[in-house]
Amino acid sequence: MRFMTGPQVVGSYSETGGITKTATAVSLAVAYALEFPEEEVLLGDLDPRAGATKWTGAVAQTDDRGGRLDMSAILAADDVEGWADAIAVPVDTSRGWPANLRVIPSSRRLATQEKTPDDHAELRLKRSLGGTRAGFVVLDFPNRQGGVLTQNGLTACTKIIYAAKPDEDGLDGVDGAKETVAKFHKYREEAGLPKSPHEAGIILGAAYNGAVWTRDARRAEEEFKRTSPGMLLTPYVEQRVIVKESRSAGEFYAKYGGTAGGDKVFAAYRELLLNRIL
Repeated sequence: MRFMTGPQVVGSYSETGGITKTATAVSLAVAYALEFPEEEVLLGDLDPRAGATKWTGAVAQTDDRGGRLDMSAILAADDVEGWADAIAVPVDTSRGWPANLRVIPSSRRLATQEKTPDDHAELRLKRSLGGTRAGFVVLDFPNRQGGVLTQNGLTACTKIIYAAKPDEDGLDGVDGAKETVAKFHKYREEAGLPKSPHEAGIILGAAYNGAVWTRDARRAEEEFKRTSPGMLLTPYVEQRVIVKESRSAGEFYAKYGGTAGGDKVFAAYRELLLNRIL
């Protein structure tokens, strides 16, 4: 079921790097944008490494003094309602990006926000989304424990997707992220707030190559089923080199079909979005 009031805000989260977290965030945002071309879609980059920003080629705007306007500007101020729309930038449609997708860029300056002593700093991203025109928002989380960046993401999100590869790093990243979310839920319960965000499940990315599964991948799949019963979402996403190559080129991979298989990867993310997340 799609949202009734306001946008659905979905976070792609893991506490380990290199496990398809950014690929999941970007793919879900593009899938929604293509499925609902009449709606605006925001992709917010909460990671100081700026993986989603670099992939999409998003170029931050500048303010009157020449400063760059990116996610760090939102997290540095309190009076930020509407800033998400104001700071988000379009991306190059000639590289396969939808015209209705806009990106809130990140930068390394975002890492300094983890040290802010300000009260209620975790509310800033949610405030910035107030009154947004977007029908759907995806946040690419940092791969770190529950600091201010992660707290902002969790406060803003309605749903969390755990992104993982079927290996030890994927297992560790999901375990850490689930622990952080559990602590966040406990905090909200103690504050008398409703339980949010909802844990939508685990997307297993780069899971197999063709019909080939390694023994280690199968073992990891079974461990996910044991430690996170009922949370693995299907279909699993196939590993294809074209995703990495397109990321390096600043393109979206879906247009590369045939033996490249980019269309098959995108079809899996689209099915996950429409049948498991919305």
